[in-house]
Order: sequence, then C-alpha cells, then structure tokens
Amino acid sequence: MEFGSRFSESDRLPAELESLFAAYRAAVPEVDASAEFMPKLWDRIDGRQRVSYGFSRLARAFVTAAAGLCLFLSSSMWNSPQVSTSKAGTYVDVLAEDGSDESADSVVI
Repeated sequence: MEFGSRFSESDRLPAELESLFAAYRAAVPEVDASAEFMPKLWDRIDGRQRVSYGFSRLARAFVTAAAGLCLFLSSSMWNSPQVSTSKAGTYVDVLAEDGSDESADSVVI
C-alpha cells in the first residue's frame, strides 16, 4: 500500500517527499513479524546488557577495594603511635636548644 493512496488527489504530498518516502521504504528491510521476533529481540538486548553489567560490576569492585584501602590506611595512621618530633616552642627555640657547636659567634658576617 502506497503512502499517498488513501488520500485524495488534492491531499497528496509533494513529489520530492513521495520519492523520499519511496527511497526509505526501499532502503529499510521489512520487519520480521514471525513468532520468533520478540524472543530474538530480547536475546539481543540481554546480550548487550551482560557486557555493560560485567563492566559495572568490575567498576563497583574497584571502588569498594579503593574505599577499603583508604579506610585501612586512615585508621592505621590514626591508631599508630605518634612520634614526637615537635618540641615545645618555635623553630627558633628548637634550634637554640639543639646545643650544636655552631653558634652565632662562629659565623662570619
């Protein structure tokens, strides 16, 4: 059945549009209307979803492992004994208490 056949002559589409529709009908294959159409379609959809599901599962595992590693490292830093590298006072006070042999007198200006 041609697209314009159910319309009167005055309702017909322009010739360019009619030829475009005819070219489209010729280029697009006829849809399979058999009983196996929907099962085949769902098999194709499921096949594509399995690939994306596998990738998302791998990504979730990676994110979970990274979060676990971050928690482990932060808890080990939180619970580890603090090495006291800081002394009371400022940096200048620490240098003054150092008692090294170098003093202001030995420095030539």
